[in-house]
Amino acid sequence: MKRILFRADAKPSIGIGDFMSLINLSDYLEGFEPFFLTQATVAAKMIVEKRGLQNVFWLDDGCDISQDIAAINKIIKEFKIDVLFFEITERKLTEYAGISPIVKKMCVNFDGFIPSDMKIVINWDAAAHKYYDTNKFPNTIFLLGPKYVILSKAFYADSVKKRQYAQHRKKILIAMGGADELDFTSKVANAVVGSNRELIIIVGAGYEPKEELKNSMNTKGTNYTIKVNVEDMLVEYLSCDFAIGAGGLTSSELVASRTPCALIATYEHQTARCEHFDREGWAKYLGFRSCDDSLLNAAISQFNPRFTENIFDTEGLADAVRKI
Repeated sequence: MKRILFRADAKPSIGIGDFMSLINLSDYLEGFEPFFLTQATVAAKMIVEKRGLQNVFWLDDGCDISQDIAAINKIIKEFKIDVLFFEITERKLTEYAGISPIVKKMCVNFDGFIPSDMKIVINWDAAAHKYYDTNKFPNTIFLLGPKYVILSKAFYADSVKKRQYAQHRKKILIAMGGADELDFTSKVANAVVGSNRELIIIVGAGYEPKEELKNSMNTKGTNYTIKVNVEDMLVEYLSCDFAIGAGGLTSSELVASRTPCALIATYEHQTARCEHFDREGWAKYLGFRSCDDSLLNAAISQFNPRFTENIFDTEGLADAVRKI
């Protein structure tokens, strides 16, 4: 059995999508024993506990690059790691100089800065092809474009493709990402609250103003539920009538679950993905950091998605990893 070390973090400044993507990928890799190295943040600890992950190693929160590299090399040596898989969005991967040459290196990357020895590079941004001159990396496999987002196996079930829709949209899901450091959760909730609606508000392990959100909703006298660090988001997507989500991993999950939804890009790099989903008719894109009350409520009452087959291909991505 091959051994693969996943290196990613989960924290308010980057959300939890990096870490969750690699956990999801590990479920596809039969014949690989997974190991995880992550910073010891509150969000990461909650995810590890909830998922019951084994072979987890911790870095100090905010550790410097030299400590990061030293920890990676130590694990590679002690546990005879075959593959190192990065998803780092706070540092350039080119800063990780001095990694043991005995491992094969792969990554999810969104900024275009990659070492020359990467065997596989994955970027599911809709504009991913603009980031790389693939001719300069003849030994690297590039999996580029929205279809290569890493989703859990449950999103590909036949039951998802056959989901039924409510005639009237009363149960509204709000999922603005795991950390949501800019607190779009509160902004959206206050914009769509209504006496005839039930709000299901999903916040992640890194979401901090939870008490403020509760106080705000209580003053509105609305029917709402706040759920923290939900383990099975697919159940939540399938049980709502409409969803409003951020443009990160949440947006891909909403489309994969065929949920009628509106998207808000909370960071600039999310705009291309949201625009792509909008052009395809899978979601309604409301704009960059747009919480306009009228746009949100119009989307809830009027937008109807047009879904097609084979939107995403996580299995194809995993197959490429297994073959290296």
